[in-house]
Amino acid sequence: MLRIIVFIVSLLVLPGFCWAGEMLGQVVIDPGHGGYDPGASRKGVLEKHINLQISLEIKKLLQGNKVDVILTRDGDYNHAIPGLHGRDAKRYDFERRIELAKNAKADAMVSIHVNVGRRKCSGPEAFYFKKSAQGKLLAECIQKELHQIPGVNHRVIKTGRYYLLTHTDMPCIIVETGFLNNPEEREKLIDKKYQQTLARAITKGIIGYLKVKDAPPAGDIKVPDYLRTYLTNLHKKVTQ
Repeated sequence: MLRIIVFIVSLLVLPGFCWAGEMLGQVVIDPGHGGYDPGASRKGVLEKHINLQISLEIKKLLQGNKVDVILTRDGDYNHAIPGLHGRDAKRYDFERRIELAKNAKADAMVSIHVNVGRRKCSGPEAFYFKKSAQGKLLAECIQKELHQIPGVNHRVIKTGRYYLLTHTDMPCIIVETGFLNNPEEREKLIDKKYQQTLARAITKGIIGYLKVKDAPPAGDIKVPDYLRTYLTNLHKKVTQ
């Protein structure tokens, strides 16, 4: 009976709670490009490989934090079929990735990419569809954690009308992890330790989003600090 009471109260005032063994959510991680489509390239470094390496690390970290993960690709390929070329092949590939996310009824989709721009540009940034409030929240959660990386340039979240962002049912964002045309950043992006640093930040942002996505708007429910502390401690006791 005590577990039931704590469960009901926790759902009402602490929506981020999940019981021991319960999955926090399901997320689709999309390593951009792949196969015949290398994405951006500079000095022999191909975006598609960086995207996949970071995505595989994110998958491992999320799974270790009770998040179910689906990758849109786990190797060097894309979903376009033989006979399609150019824009048709690209759209077909996008549609198969989106279909994977829709069929899974995922809580969110995060597409991993590498940017190009002016030589002096640096730092990761997240893009979301301006009509998606949840997409903006997801982007904010991830960008906040990316800003915690030592020495990283603090870029801000941006809106975009990219195909993935405008054709998904669930919150979807694109994370550009850095600028491949910037020589200093390019060296960081191909470094395994820096890829892991990026993956940890993105993972932390995703988990933060999953914990607050269903929370009521600020001001709807005000929980006194003493009650929040009491419920947190009680929750720990009954789930041990």
